[in-house]
Amino acid sequence: MDYTIVYQIIIFLILWAILSKVLFHPYLALLDERERKTAGALREASDLEREGERLRVEYEEKIAQAQAAGYAAREATVNEANRQREKLLAQAREEAARALEKVREEVRMQMDKERQLAAAEAANIARDMVSKILGRSVA
Repeated sequence: MDYTIVYQIIIFLILWAILSKVLFHPYLALLDERERKTAGALREASDLEREGERLRVEYEEKIAQAQAAGYAAREATVNEANRQREKLLAQAREEAARALEKVREEVRMQMDKERQLAAAEAANIARDMVSKILGRSVA
């Protein structure tokens, strides 16, 4: 029987054992570590992406709330300005109405006074005409 095959099998097994410890196990451990790091980095990237999306949504909500608050404040300011304008217009109308009524009263009083003067003047003229026509003084 040929012992070279047995020697080859023994040498193969010895080389297999040595290469397993020196080459195969470290290489497989390196591949496992690389896979673990890659999976961890992917998981971390996914977590960061979710966190970024959450922060973006939160930011957009806050922007929307701030815009709504700004619009509400602007609307309140406009409403207040409109109320003030209406109040001032009402006051101005009241003052104008009072001034117009005062002027009307003054004109009415002046008209009454002028009517009285015209009536008195007409009576004087009529008396003078009667006196001239009758030729004597009428009381």
